[in-house]
Amino acid sequence: MRHTAFKVACLYLLFGLLWVNVNDILLTRCVIAFPGLSFALISYLLNSVFILLSALLVYIVVRTKPLQKDRITLQYQELFYNHPVPMWVYDTSTLRFLAVNDAAVRKYGYSREEFLHMTILQIRNEDEVPRVLEDVQRSINSKSYRGIWQHCKKNGEFFMVEIYSNSSRYEQKDARMVMAIDIDAEIKSTINAEDFGTRYELLAKVTPDAIYYWDVLSDSVTWNHGPTTLFGYLEDEVLPTFKWWEERIHPDDHDRILKSLRNAIRFGNVHWAEKYRFRCSGGTYKYVYARGSIIYNHQQEAQRMVGVVQDIDKEVHQQQEIELLSLVASQTTNAVFITNAKGEIEWANDSFAYHTGFSLKEAIGKRPHDFITGPESNKAIIQRIDEKMAEGIPFTEEIVNYKKDGRPYWASMSVTPVLDEEGIVSKFISIQTDITEKKNFINLLQEQNNTLREIAWMNSHELRRPVSSILAITSLIEKDSSDQATNVRLMSMLQKSVTELDEMIHRMQAKLKQQEDDLR
Repeated sequence: MRHTAFKVACLYLLFGLLWVNVNDILLTRCVIAFPGLSFALISYLLNSVFILLSALLVYIVVRTKPLQKDRITLQYQELFYNHPVPMWVYDTSTLRFLAVNDAAVRKYGYSREEFLHMTILQIRNEDEVPRVLEDVQRSINSKSYRGIWQHCKKNGEFFMVEIYSNSSRYEQKDARMVMAIDIDAEIKSTINAEDFGTRYELLAKVTPDAIYYWDVLSDSVTWNHGPTTLFGYLEDEVLPTFKWWEERIHPDDHDRILKSLRNAIRFGNVHWAEKYRFRCSGGTYKYVYARGSIIYNHQQEAQRMVGVVQDIDKEVHQQQEIELLSLVASQTTNAVFITNAKGEIEWANDSFAYHTGFSLKEAIGKRPHDFITGPESNKAIIQRIDEKMAEGIPFTEEIVNYKKDGRPYWASMSVTPVLDEEGIVSKFISIQTDITEKKNFINLLQEQNNTLREIAWMNSHELRRPVSSILAITSLIEKDSSDQATNVRLMSMLQKSVTELDEMIHRMQAKLKQQEDDLR
């Protein structure tokens, strides 16, 4: 829009300059050509023509911009719907399909209308639904995802696909766009390949993760490049035996994993999946997520197993850090809450409810200063908070907040931005401490300081006046002791000064007592 306005301004300027140059020439020729018309009428008509042409020019330029945008949108839609690989968009909260392309309709056998009334669970094997839900929950916050799954067509036919998905927004909803590549033929070719070199090449094409082919009868295992690229082993260090894999399972996971695998084969399970730690070439361990499909003969004896091992070390450590931070946040007495990049609350600990009176359900989706600020909250501080959050920098502020019942309290807030992989602020973590008692104590000290200043002023000004009077009167009495009338007046004045001095001393004592009571 900014470029459109600039174009309009430039074109209008050029058109105006052109009109200035030709206006006098056109006016002269029109006056000669139409002697019956007045000069003012001809000038009015020419100016009207200029305005009409200018308006038409602006309309053409402005109208062109949305048409270009519509064409780009249409091109993206055509790219999605006409893409040869099955694609769809689904709602991450309900798992319902929001849009599917023509390739998905042809591949799976459902019409577009049927798809839009289904969830992604309905194109999966029923036995895999729990694993699918677990996988969705684990990857829902990941920007991108890749995995191998078994899908089901409308006619009940199962086939293997490699899934690629990315987080997105569609029709104001959190969604994921998915591309499903049919790798069923490659998997079957891998299983049936007799030549080692052919089998290895086919396996390597399936995915960049570690792919294994375990011949149960001969107890031999064939790997693709995974042990080298994921775990750092040299090719000659990777032995084609089951024992080589078994020996590299973490001691704490070893018995559990072998028992799980044996039970899967024993009970005739088609699918097996486990998380465990696998030793790298340098001796360190990585968390991995292994999945496999077990192939049986007619006597239900395990023959082969084909699967994938994914490196989930980073995700597991991140989850552990999140759990640790969540534990700390839930146990601390300070109010802790997490907001999105817009400042809207997504999570808060129990102390937040204790300090503010608002539950998480009441706070979620709201900005803090929309419901916990009030008349005594400093507007300048609120604006400064918004500015610092917009800049994405950490900061600390003190502000008056309000509880749900309307009581004000002082809060010291420390806000830290959380950046995503691209360095963009995705969340804010805010820790707030109730400093009302601290503020009240500071105010009390200030009042006591003012009291001490007042006492000091009384001592240096008001108390000095009666003392000076007493000294002056005393000196007069000493000089003239024979004049009784004068002495009487002086004694009266002396008594008045002593009374004033006594009152001032009592006032000082009262203020000191009040100060002691405040300290208690």
